[in-house]
Amino acid sequence: MTKWTSILSGVAVATLVLTGCGTADKEEVKEPTNEEVNEKQNDSSQTEETNENQNGSSENKKTNEEQSNEVRIMETNLKYTLNKESKEETAFLKTSDNQPFNMYVLPEFELSAEEPGKDLVFLSENDAISMRIELLPEGTDLVETEKYMKTFLSSISESISDPKLQIENGVSYEVVTPDNEVVTSVLLKNEKAPVLLTMFTTKEADYRGAFLEMAKTILAKK
Repeated sequence: MTKWTSILSGVAVATLVLTGCGTADKEEVKEPTNEEVNEKQNDSSQTEETNENQNGSSENKKTNEEQSNEVRIMETNLKYTLNKESKEETAFLKTSDNQPFNMYVLPEFELSAEEPGKDLVFLSENDAISMRIELLPEGTDLVETEKYMKTFLSSISESISDPKLQIENGVSYEVVTPDNEVVTSVLLKNEKAPVLLTMFTTKEADYRGAFLEMAKTILAKK
């Protein structure tokens, strides 16, 4: 018997064996029960639901990443009130090199680091007119922070009042010194990125409207 004859014979035998197995399997095929059909349908539904949840989570994650990496234009117009006079000016995007945020700053103001964890926006021609910016960690106890604001202001004057600033989600308090200097404390209650502001102005130069509109543009970076 030649080499190829042996190989062909082996193939033929294997074919017969496989054919026999196939016949046996065919004879043993049974119709699935209702319980088996329902179980397969449930498994398929659970798999589809899991895939949908995974896809949804990925989409939500992508959205959050896109928001934290939001690209902002270099300038925007801000409307504010200065000594009861309405004004509108172009503000320019500035990034803090001290805290992880950027904001729009009006042209007559400057943004500068004051100390670790605190920045200042001040009037270029008079740096006594300023606003301190403190980014608070996510999860900060805002009730305790509000108590701290009042304690700080009471160390300047016991006559604490509400300046009635236009704040959608926050609180503000002010005190006035005998020299007509006004110190205003503002808490912007953003749950993920709360901000504590301290404004130093005067009765004659009430720049709080400008400070507040700039502060509303603060965007914390993650």
